[in-house]
Amino acid sequence: MATSAMIPNSDIVFRRDGVGDRAVVFMHGWIDDLHVWDPVIAELSGSGFETVQLDLAGFGDRTPANGPFTFDRFAADLLAVVDAVDKPFVLVGHSMAAPIVELVAEARPEGALGLVLLAPIPMAGARLPDEVIENFRSLAGAEASAIQAMRQQAGPSAPEAELVRIATVAAKARPEVVRATADLWNNGHPIERPSGFSNPVLILAGSDDPIVTSKVVASAVVARFDSAKTTTTEIEKCSHWPHIEQPSLVAAQISRFLASRLATEAVGADARHS
Repeated sequence: MATSAMIPNSDIVFRRDGVGDRAVVFMHGWIDDLHVWDPVIAELSGSGFETVQLDLAGFGDRTPANGPFTFDRFAADLLAVVDAVDKPFVLVGHSMAAPIVELVAEARPEGALGLVLLAPIPMAGARLPDEVIENFRSLAGAEASAIQAMRQQAGPSAPEAELVRIATVAAKARPEVVRATADLWNNGHPIERPSGFSNPVLILAGSDDPIVTSKVVASAVVARFDSAKTTTTEIEKCSHWPHIEQPSLVAAQISRFLASRLATEAVGADARHS
């Protein structure tokens, strides 16, 4: 049964469900909310992991949150959650959340078992041309119908009911937050060094994603990590929101990754006790 917990002296409320000695923590992308992961979580298989979800500051139930709206601030919020959960964890981040979960995994290497990056915006940013990013910035203050139309174009196989729901959620975001965070994921984080995270990474990319293409994934995301510990899988028949468009396929990939992390832990434990 799902429960809610709060980080003291903050506006951060996170959702916990299931039981396990480890956690899989889901971080949503731009103008979404924590419930965007519900279809995937409903189809996860296996045991040993509880699930954790939270809203980014400025979105979902945290629409009133004040800035700064930066990767470092978002990472600090997520760090507070994983510290409160206080168990080994796998982080799952979609789109704009990919740099956020990477920063947190680097900051807590003793606890981070692995990363799942879904349609990941590179740490260096999407770097879309001005005329293209302006289309996203123009959603600031837009009606839900306009947001839904753009989402429909970028995720044509997404269920209409979910498109309506997330468009309604997105329309509640303050215009200045929408613009600031669009610029954030387009411009990226100033960090230039390769990732300091050394545990396994699973990258899931939509086969028809016009933003995070296979070329972008290879050159700007995979290249940041240890190639021997990084796996890239293409999710067929979807665009930039694979978890909305193909939740069963995404859940199956995440379930396999979680099972592999449990197996690796078990082997390590046996080796230490032999």
